[in-house]
Amino acid sequence: MTENLYGDVDAPDVPDAPAPKRKRKSTPKKKIDGNLLRVQAMGSSIEIVSPIPRDKFVEEMVETINTQGANPDWSGWYHLKKPDDKIVSIRLRSIDVVEEL
Repeated sequence: MTENLYGDVDAPDVPDAPAPKRKRKSTPKKKIDGNLLRVQAMGSSIEIVSPIPRDKFVEEMVETINTQGANPDWSGWYHLKKPDDKIVSIRLRSIDVVEEL
């Protein structure tokens, strides 16, 4: 037996038993009705669910931004659906990257 700094006596050396393994409950994957995209624009990124494929989404967004960009009455605000079914409002006046997840 050995004495530690506080004056207590330790128990004799016993090999440590391995910790029992725990099973993790896997959360069921929620089926997403649409295309999961990550849009990076104006310095931030957001994951959205798009009802149209990535290529068509990019074409339509770029076309809208190009035609409406000079219009002072156009706000550029879009209301997009996130994977958790919440709606996020984002002002898109330019798009940097659109990734398909």
